[in-house]
Amino acid sequence: MEMAWSIERPEPAFRAPELHGRPGEAEADLAWLEMHLARQPRDLAGHSRRVQLARHSGSREAVYGALVDLFIALAGHGVGLKSALLSQSALLLGPPERLCLARHLASGLRADQIIEPHPRRSVLSHGLIGKPSPELSGESP
Repeated sequence: MEMAWSIERPEPAFRAPELHGRPGEAEADLAWLEMHLARQPRDLAGHSRRVQLARHSGSREAVYGALVDLFIALAGHGVGLKSALLSQSALLLGPPERLCLARHLASGLRADQIIEPHPRRSVLSHGLIGKPSPELSGESP
């Protein structure tokens, strides 16, 4: 008796979608990329795709979250890429978001720092909100 081997296709949740910004499916593509980048934060092509898809979606929160994650992933590196994607996305961001990212262009961001305004769509930020206490920051009260 001969056994036929078949390669099963993975469940849809485990397959990478064709990320071409299909009309009506941009949010699903963004959600997939967010989860992918949470597991693979060094995937710079994925970060760039996410910023582009967020721009096409027109969502200010999605664009800001995508850029924050890129700034965390690159830290003090990739100033040219950060600058290019920030300038392409600047019109979709509000002044507070633009100022925060412009301020951290050279240094990047850290996942464990307080980022203002809070990036709700960031998957790499630890989500700290508020101001550090003087005791923790080393400043006098």
